[in-house]
Amino acid sequence: MKTFVVVNPAAAGGKAGRHWPRISRDLKNAIGDFDSALTTKSGEATSLVRDAVVDGAKTVIAVGGDGTINEAINGLCNGENSPASDVSFGFVMYGTGGDFRRSFDLPNGVHAGIERLKSGRVQTIDLGRLRYTSANGAQSLRWFNNIASFGFSGEVVRAVNAARFSKLLGGKFSFLWNSFLELRKYQGCKVDITVDGKTIPENICTVAVCNGRFFGGGMKMAPDAVLDDGSFDVVVVRQEPPLTIFDMRLLYSGTHLSHSNVSVYRGSRIEAKPLSNAPIYLDVEGEAPGSLPATFEVVPRALRIRC
Repeated sequence: MKTFVVVNPAAAGGKAGRHWPRISRDLKNAIGDFDSALTTKSGEATSLVRDAVVDGAKTVIAVGGDGTINEAINGLCNGENSPASDVSFGFVMYGTGGDFRRSFDLPNGVHAGIERLKSGRVQTIDLGRLRYTSANGAQSLRWFNNIASFGFSGEVVRAVNAARFSKLLGGKFSFLWNSFLELRKYQGCKVDITVDGKTIPENICTVAVCNGRFFGGGMKMAPDAVLDDGSFDVVVVRQEPPLTIFDMRLLYSGTHLSHSNVSVYRGSRIEAKPLSNAPIYLDVEGEAPGSLPATFEVVPRALRIRC
């Protein structure tokens, strides 16, 4: 059975590329022979994976951070269609955030990722299908495996991705530090949020549409989210009264759900429309692909994953 490994050499500040020869040897010892390719630019993992599947790959493994994992999963998908049922996916986490692995209770580190690929079971999880507004105003389609959010989180991820120094001190520090900087100037935004047909107008700080539990470098955004239950946990954090950095700390323990500013809804189709002309940016798996309006749909049991 043909295996393809896609590697983001820029992940973890370039460490993934420098350490790839060793990682490659360890991976081969664990799973056997495979074909591989290293990305050279953002988004390339999607096309590399798509080509590999056309060439007959039945197992695809991504080496990199949450963004690389998401790009690879988008390569497994074909437009509106979820991945083929005879193709399985795995990953070796090596990046800034490390949020997707946390929903599988997978320890940090390359060795742990490789061991889980060797001994882990194959399970089937839901995916999210997101239609959103791209930078040029056109409607775009993207799949997400973990969490897609908008509002304050969209501003933070843009700041994190532009940062240099804070990333050197790790994902958790980078997200917390940039959250602190952005929170000082964030004013909130007004949106209509429709959950399975019921519309809720809100002045929001952040809304997170959650398949998995964690985002932002370890923030436990949706403690009760389950990857294979056919539903999103939609966590709405309102802007009034304005949150402080001390409130933000509650996200790391999941205790924010009891905060007066926070509500949680469950649904399989979420629509979000801005009520002003100011752009409201998305954060999709640690990337900033575009803005609202957007629609989020659950596709149940869409991805076979070894983890």
